[in-house]
Amino acid sequence: MQTERPIVLPALPGMFFRSLFTVARSGEHVASASEMRGTFKSAGFNNEQLQRFSQAFGGFISDVPLTMMYCLAQRVHLAQMLDEQFPWPAPGLVHVSNSLQQHAPIRINQGFTMQATIQLPARGPAVSARRLRPLFEVAFWQADQLVASCTSEYQVRPKNSPPRSAKAREQKQATPPGEQWQRLGSWSLDGATGRQYARLSGDFNPIHLHPLLSRWFGFDQPIIHGMYMVARAQAEIERHSGRAMQRLDVEFKRPVALPATICLWQQAELDGVQGGYQICGADDHLQRLEGHFKLFA
Repeated sequence: MQTERPIVLPALPGMFFRSLFTVARSGEHVASASEMRGTFKSAGFNNEQLQRFSQAFGGFISDVPLTMMYCLAQRVHLAQMLDEQFPWPAPGLVHVSNSLQQHAPIRINQGFTMQATIQLPARGPAVSARRLRPLFEVAFWQADQLVASCTSEYQVRPKNSPPRSAKAREQKQATPPGEQWQRLGSWSLDGATGRQYARLSGDFNPIHLHPLLSRWFGFDQPIIHGMYMVARAQAEIERHSGRAMQRLDVEFKRPVALPATICLWQQAELDGVQGGYQICGADDHLQRLEGHFKLFA
């Protein structure tokens, strides 16, 4: 692996505080599509960190869960957002999709070098807000071996966007997934779940913590971290199959306002090592996220 001299990756809480000073950015000036690059390094995960993460979700088959790798990727994302080249405010960016893949065994207690890029879309007054979706890619290396990768897409939320109405969302109803889907489990999430996962992951984005904070960004109630739900899905699918996850993709459809009760559904393929999954509301059956997975054979 050929790389520039890596920057030591800061901790998330300190970066979230610094991110508050990016709220003055508008991203409204005209600019062509471009790319940002960076190289970072971080210590590896220790046994205590892995145990805490695993216990929070009832246990994984994977030695190092892919969803825990995302916690490290997110630190890289925020470090790049703090760079003056990044044109939008860091707080309030909405995570819309993610893909994680393990390429080789991940060694515990061994540090990572991370090569990161952001594909910045063209921007300006004539560009639709829906097209403002920067794409973040992080490649994780240990001792010159690529062990994992993460691709994340975010939506830039327009300033002064109208608040979302939780009441309006609750009035919608859908039908449960069809017969080809198997219900694997359900979970009740209270108002403290977002704060608990924030302490576990380091993700203290205000939209997840308290109503007084989430309302600044257009959410009537705090919403649970999307990757919290993906981690619950990974743990449940791994335990159900007895196999570790090799690849995990997700698209976030609707936010989950807390408190809430949600259900996990799985659709396995014939080979038994890959399939689809979705998380829906337990009462309204509205889809909150959907994705695909591939297990190690």
